[in-house]
Amino acid sequence: MKVRKCHWAMCAITVGIIIGCIVMVALIPGFKHETVKFKTMLVSMVIVLFFQYLIGDPIKFVILSIDRTFWPPEDYIPPRDDKEYGNPRMDFLKQRLISQKINVRVTSKYRNFKLNEQYKMICHDLITYGQYFLCLMCLILINRDETIYHNTRIITDLFMYNHTDYTGLKEVYFLNQLYDFIESTMVVAFNSNSSDGTAPGWVHAEQTVLLGVIRLRQLRVVDPKIGLDPPEFSELYYMPDWQLPYRRLHYAEKYWRIYEPWIPVTVSFEFLDGLLMNFNHQGYLNEYPELMGYVSLLARSAANSMKVLDYLSEYHWLTLNTSAVFIDFTLYNVDVNLFSICTLRLEKTPFGGTVPDVKVESAKLLEDVDQLPYTGLLALLIYAVVFIQFAQSLAVKLWFEPKSLSVIWNKIDLLIFVVNLMVVVLVILRETLVARMMKKVEGASKMEFIDFRRPSRLHQFTMVGIGILICITTLRLWRVLQFSSIFELFTKTLYLAWSAVVSTAIAIVIFLMGFCFAVVTINGNNSDNFNRFLKSMVMCMCFSFGFSAQVKPSELFHGGIWLGILLYGILAFVIIVLLINVFVSVINDYFTIAKTMRDSQKDNRINFFQFLRVEYTGFFDYIQNLPCWRRNYVRHNRTVAQNVNRKLVEMDAKRLMKQRQRRGIQVEDHQPEYEVQLAYLDHGERIINVGNILTSQVKLLSMLLFDDYKEEQVRPEFQNPDAYTDRPPKGKKTNDEADA
Repeated sequence: MKVRKCHWAMCAITVGIIIGCIVMVALIPGFKHETVKFKTMLVSMVIVLFFQYLIGDPIKFVILSIDRTFWPPEDYIPPRDDKEYGNPRMDFLKQRLISQKINVRVTSKYRNFKLNEQYKMICHDLITYGQYFLCLMCLILINRDETIYHNTRIITDLFMYNHTDYTGLKEVYFLNQLYDFIESTMVVAFNSNSSDGTAPGWVHAEQTVLLGVIRLRQLRVVDPKIGLDPPEFSELYYMPDWQLPYRRLHYAEKYWRIYEPWIPVTVSFEFLDGLLMNFNHQGYLNEYPELMGYVSLLARSAANSMKVLDYLSEYHWLTLNTSAVFIDFTLYNVDVNLFSICTLRLEKTPFGGTVPDVKVESAKLLEDVDQLPYTGLLALLIYAVVFIQFAQSLAVKLWFEPKSLSVIWNKIDLLIFVVNLMVVVLVILRETLVARMMKKVEGASKMEFIDFRRPSRLHQFTMVGIGILICITTLRLWRVLQFSSIFELFTKTLYLAWSAVVSTAIAIVIFLMGFCFAVVTINGNNSDNFNRFLKSMVMCMCFSFGFSAQVKPSELFHGGIWLGILLYGILAFVIIVLLINVFVSVINDYFTIAKTMRDSQKDNRINFFQFLRVEYTGFFDYIQNLPCWRRNYVRHNRTVAQNVNRKLVEMDAKRLMKQRQRRGIQVEDHQPEYEVQLAYLDHGERIINVGNILTSQVKLLSMLLFDDYKEEQVRPEFQNPDAYTDRPPKGKKTNDEADA
């Protein structure tokens, strides 16, 4: 004990000296750094500490283990000074007294070792996954920015609808009106706030900057005829005005901006584009690949952009074979540090009209660690520490018990670890790509399209990974919450009812698919909610679960009034009232069965909170001994004997009142015989434990009052470690060996 106190004193003195030096340096010389530099210093310190604990310490321990393996030291047992360590008999009695006090609370209910092991495992998982889940939620909520939603909504409305002198994409009814839209909304609107007509400035927000230039991309079909087969998009090389045969002119390299609209864009994509941008746009009519089409770039100034538009209009860039036109560009808002990756799509229908669509993706791509607030840095640091602890516990478990990987919960733990690593890798790749593209922005020419959709795509993958991580972590907490009887009952219900529930769900899905096919066939050409099968399925499911604001009865009446009433009746009554209620009733029946089985199998067991009260007795005793939890004794102008007598009289009165009530309603309390026997045994064990406590206390009291520990010599069992075991001392034989 003295050595431990000395160590604590040395630690306190060292910490005090460090804090004192920091305070003196801060007050006398004074130092002040910029916010970004100070955050960078803090992050560097944390990175160095993580490097030391994650990489440096393992290397050190490996070297020490190799040294001890090949050059083992000689065994050295230092002599023990009993004066330094105090009286071993008194220390032994104090430890035994603590264990005896804990044994008083342990009854026969606490001796279910299998249940105790289960509770111990749940307690460990609750500490590990509970703090991990809370840290993950805090990190996401602190770094969540609500301005992203408003930025996306506002920019979408600005490009879709009309605003004073600028045309919205929704007002482009025919393909030949696209040039007017580009001129008013893409050229004039982004150059109206400039003083000399060269610097880009958006009319709707001066703080929003257009990065690079605007890219126009169209997809052309080989045959404009309408058929059931999906369209085949052209990838041929053309001369201006879409003339064949194609030939390469000697001045094409010099004036490549003019001849590029008739060259397929697939030849200019990089390897990274093939990984991130190889997807199809889901249009209203067809699916349009991203890595195909014919591209033309506008300029930064309005005059040069108008020359490009005049050239495209003169040589008929938009023709009958044009299937869809995409307008891609990137905006950056300086005030809120948001990138807006915009994709405007105009689809040409076989009937001559067009279908517009605006897609805006807002993201914070320049959110470095030194730009985070202090709360975000603290949340990130805590999450990193908790994740390292989680990974360490998982590695130790799988290292010592490899067979435990067959358990589904350990597989989920491994999946959580893998998803975390994937998210970290995606964030690092995104930051690297954004840093490279920002350098490209600094030295970009006036005629270059800077594609920020690649880091935006990585940002989307990161958000999807974080969402999956939250889902898996929440699912893992299901195992942790099994100490609750409600969760245990619901798990038992799912185990009993899974076959019936799956069969009922399959029947509902089959009926719903048939209904959706009928609705799409009859009303799909006249209703936006039922024009596709998958969208119809989603709308019917939403309507079945009460979200009926998006579906109107008139949308089902395009096949006739009586047929519409029949379809609406099937949707409103058969699917909702009949099938959904059958599904819920099946679960309810099995829930009742599981509850009956649980009630019929009552055993003598403790709950999770009783286990915690005994397992962590020291912590709960410390909490109860705090000043805020202490209850002062109030005499009420009476002596202690009078208060005790008054309390006993109240208890007797309550007991008599309960007996009279039971006799009045004629209820007989039959306690099972095994419970009576267990209560009798617990009572006897409690008396024995209390007697042992009193005996130990009397021994300690006599040693303290009469100074017996000074005169008493230390017994041999406290000096010789062999006295605690059944083996004889060295050099002596047991009775069995002597007889032999």
